[in-house]
Amino acid sequence: MNVTDLDSKLARGMDAQSGEGNEITLSTGVVLIAKPANPTMLIRAMTLHRRPDPPTVHVEAMGRYMENPDDPDYISRVKNWEMSYSSTLLNVLIAQGTELKSVPKGMEGPHPKGDKRPAWIADYQSFGFPVVPDSPTWRYMTWIMFKAAPLDTDIKLIQSKVQALSGVKEADVRDAENFPASN
Repeated sequence: MNVTDLDSKLARGMDAQSGEGNEITLSTGVVLIAKPANPTMLIRAMTLHRRPDPPTVHVEAMGRYMENPDDPDYISRVKNWEMSYSSTLLNVLIAQGTELKSVPKGMEGPHPKGDKRPAWIADYQSFGFPVVPDSPTWRYMTWIMFKAAPLDTDIKLIQSKVQALSGVKEADVRDAENFPASN
């Protein structure tokens, strides 16, 4: 392979990462561009929350302690862990793996126009959720989840596209669930 062929292949690969094939059109009409997310941040997100260890109970008949994954408190802790894990990973995928291409006419975007705070932030806050309106990253991530991608299919589309571009396979996500916390 000569240098020209190599350059051509590299250019095609780079174009594929930023091309129209990476557009994500959400149910609201918002269009995002998917791009690879920072792998270090993905790893941190996947290892930030350690999966809870199941409690153990002494089984006299066997003369030893055994894990009890059916413990109601443990089941509750695992559900909370799953929510935290998924939320953190989704935040990184959105913040680092997408950029806003277009917003439909009449729809307010994530960032303020001039000095006025976007109305959607007050709507979000009215639910009792904490807000960080001065952070452009918070505004973008929250706006995507609150306004631009209201359907589960929207979120799954973002996840699958960005994970694929980032080289994250579903098996990698499952493996990371059991990885010890490293932060």
